[in-house]
Amino acid sequence: MSELLQAAVGIVLVLAAWLIPRHIAKARMTRLPAGLLDFSPVLLAASLLLTATGRPIFTGLALLSLGGGFALADRTKREALREPVVFSDMSELPHVFTHPQLYLPFAGAGLVIGGALATIAFGIILVSVEPPLWPPDTLLLVLLIAVVCAAGWVISREPGLGLAAGVLRGLNPSDELFADAARLGPFAILLVYGIIARAERSARRARYAPQPAPALVSAAAAVPLVIVQCESFFDARRVSPCVPEDLLPGFDDCRRRGATFGRLEVAGWGANTMRAEFAVLTGIREHDLGYDRFNPYHAFARAPVTSLAWRLRNEGYRTVCLHPFDRSFFRRDLTLAALGFETFLGRESLGGSSRAPYRSDPDLAHQVLRVLDEEGPRTFIFVITMGNHGPWFEAGPPIDPGLRQRFNPVGLPQSGQFLRYLDGLARSDEMLRILAEELGPQGRDGLLGFYGDHQPSLPETFNYFSFNEWESDYVLVDGGASSARRIDMPAFHLPHVVLDRLHVRNAVTGRQAVALGAA
Repeated sequence: MSELLQAAVGIVLVLAAWLIPRHIAKARMTRLPAGLLDFSPVLLAASLLLTATGRPIFTGLALLSLGGGFALADRTKREALREPVVFSDMSELPHVFTHPQLYLPFAGAGLVIGGALATIAFGIILVSVEPPLWPPDTLLLVLLIAVVCAAGWVISREPGLGLAAGVLRGLNPSDELFADAARLGPFAILLVYGIIARAERSARRARYAPQPAPALVSAAAAVPLVIVQCESFFDARRVSPCVPEDLLPGFDDCRRRGATFGRLEVAGWGANTMRAEFAVLTGIREHDLGYDRFNPYHAFARAPVTSLAWRLRNEGYRTVCLHPFDRSFFRRDLTLAALGFETFLGRESLGGSSRAPYRSDPDLAHQVLRVLDEEGPRTFIFVITMGNHGPWFEAGPPIDPGLRQRFNPVGLPQSGQFLRYLDGLARSDEMLRILAEELGPQGRDGLLGFYGDHQPSLPETFNYFSFNEWESDYVLVDGGASSARRIDMPAFHLPHVVLDRLHVRNAVTGRQAVALGAA
């Protein structure tokens, strides 16, 4: 192979590594600044690899495999979650290896693993066969890496960070993901959004730093508060009349008994649990987070942020989070402490598996009640369930025979997955029933919030029924309420409603305690 042909093949492969992701993003020809910015990560990686190996075809193949992997991830996310890859998704990359069951099935585990192994094997062969056009230059490689690290250090700190963000704002990002990916390019929006988010983060955090506050309630009277973020919970009867009407008896009973309920406007579809979680815990609007709204746990919530937990701690409440899964997932081991939780119980304390099937929701309900008994009434417990987490494999534990009799999904796209999701949804409803009864006036007389973090990722089923809603459902069970109310609201408004109702209940409880003492 001539040196000219060898170089030409390498150049073609490098360009393909850039153009394939752009094809998935439907990126059109853009003005020179945006195009150069989009190409710059590919060019930088090609320069480093060429300097290290001197082999253009190997360099092109390596970049093509990375570009193809990025394109596959982008396409899969667009189809399964209705949005492209963003900069904060980089923090989830390690989870692909630690919790592959949450990611690989959506792209096709065989395709991902097989493609990776084939690329590695072919790369090893190329290194052995392809002659270098020039000998690797270690000194130049070290110099290039030093320059890249120095540039990264300058851009990551002020004043370089502010200057870089100002230049990137000149590209006029619209904040609409699909449009920006198409206009600027899929790699460019990673840089644009990521750098601007970092530049704005400190100022945005400062607005929401938790402030000490005097206790607002008497230490002698308190109503326990339990809020459950239930995985993929929503009233699936909204999808089609084919879904059994009696699927959610616990949810229906809560509404009959005077609960506040309704649709909950959440920011993700099919995943991105942390968005609804952060909104419900803090009451902060998405708009106020800037580009950190895509994943507040990526960086924003690594420092203390005002929240429902901090507010209740100032009022003398114990704050506890229960999550029967890996505590480090989404780095909740860091962020939940920053959001005011004194205790975080993961699968080490609660049981559960890092693999599906996860700990069932009804079992978790009894764990909640056990912790509440140990901690006492002046306790706020936040629960993050995993029992009905996707993907919903057709093969698995037995499905409730009664559900199979009442719902026959033959001919329905993703029929087995949808049936298994409904089975899990019924178990989530059982968790709601258990907690509503035990926290009711005849039990611990507490306040219970129960909501879904997002819709399940079942795009083929939903498309079949022409169902395109994003809202989940919530219910607020309060023994002091007199009549049911439907109030649809955004997720960030829910903690304000909960806190207002809790203060009303605590005031009533305090007066009752005083009256009982006087008697």
